[in-house]
Amino acid sequence: MNTQRSTVERPVSIYFGEALGRYGFVDGHPFGPDRIQAFWQETVKQGLDKKVLVATPQICDEQALMAFHTQEYIERVKSQSHSGTGYLDGGDTPAFQGVYEAACTVTGSVLDGIHHILTGRHPKVFVPIAGLHHARRDSAAGFCVFNDAGVLIENLRARHGMRRIAYVGASWRWGLLCIRVRP
Repeated sequence: MNTQRSTVERPVSIYFGEALGRYGFVDGHPFGPDRIQAFWQETVKQGLDKKVLVATPQICDEQALMAFHTQEYIERVKSQSHSGTGYLDGGDTPAFQGVYEAACTVTGSVLDGIHHILTGRHPKVFVPIAGLHHARRDSAAGFCVFNDAGVLIENLRARHGMRRIAYVGASWRWGLLCIRVRP
């Protein structure tokens, strides 16, 4: 993995690392913990690892989550993350020990990526586990604990004064999050 090349040589940054891979459900769940490694193996197989800059996953703080999610829901995720039991919705999204931190890492990586886009450090970013747009303000949904797209949009509005934001999401379960922002 190359993290030292300039963004001029490698204009796409991919967030990759063990912390990001922790967002995965066990026991044959479609969103299994092996997804990040499968993604990276294919990236290497295609030679794309030599054409990108690898970015380190980042974790967001609770304040960032509160831009979209309710305090009660965040506390519920924390509690079930500690116990590792139950579901965070009607039965699609099981809790596991560390789910809070794992979901915060996905969301934090998305927020870090947009920061680098806006500052010109990274012209394009890709977070392969992101795109968890099914989560609601007060519950998980469709394997999505925190709505990283919703958190991102609300943070862009609050911190950067953006009023018009285009979000394009796809439910292919590949973790696609495509955003184009013009300040």
